[in-house]
Amino acid sequence: MRNGDSGGFFGFGGTFVSYCEKIFDTLMLGFLWIIGCLPLVTAGVSTAALYYAIVKTVKNNNGYAAHEFFRSYKQNLKPGIILGVIFAVLFYVLQLNVGIFMAKSEGYVGLFFIVLYSALTVFLILMMCYAFPALSRYDMGVGWILKISIYMTVRYLLTTVALAVTLLCFGALIWRIPLLFFFAPGPLVFVMSEFLERVLKKHEPKEE
Repeated sequence: MRNGDSGGFFGFGGTFVSYCEKIFDTLMLGFLWIIGCLPLVTAGVSTAALYYAIVKTVKNNNGYAAHEFFRSYKQNLKPGIILGVIFAVLFYVLQLNVGIFMAKSEGYVGLFFIVLYSALTVFLILMMCYAFPALSRYDMGVGWILKISIYMTVRYLLTTVALAVTLLCFGALIWRIPLLFFFAPGPLVFVMSEFLERVLKKHEPKEE
C-alpha cells in the first residue's frame, strides 16, 4: 500500500504524501466507526474494528484501511455485540444506583455509595479501553476478554492512567467544540494505541 519511499519529501511515495495518506485514513476510519455504531448495539464491534484497522494500516502500513475495518467488523460481529451488551447493562445498573442514592439517601452512607458506584463506572469505562482492542487482536471468548481487560486495567496502572487522561482531554475538546466528535474517533484511537500496543504485545501468543 505505502511501500514507496522514493521521490523526495514532496514526491509521489515521499514522506509528505505518506503522512497525508495516514491522516486521511485515520479520519476516514473514524467516520466508518460512527457509521458502524449507528445500530448502537454494534458500537463495541465498530470500536474493535477501528482499533484493528488503525494499528494494522495506519501504524504498520499493512493493507487497506476500509478493507481491514470491514474485515474485522465482520469477524468480531457476534462476540462484539455480546461484549457491548454486557458493558451497556453494567453501565446502566451502575448509573441507576448512583441516581437512586442521589435521590433517596442522605448523609455519609449515601455519599459513600455514590462515590463507590461512580468509581466503578470509571473502572468499567477503562476496562472497555482494553476489552475491545483485545477483542480485535486475540482469539478469545467473551469471558476471557472480560477477565484480561480487568487484569490489564489493574496490572498496567500507568497505562490505565494515560488512557484516562487521553479520554479526558479528547472529551474536553469535544465538549467545547461538539463538531469535533465527527473527526475525533480516529485520532483518539491512534493516540490510545500508542499506550495499548505496549500492553497487548506482551500478551500475544509466542510463535514457535
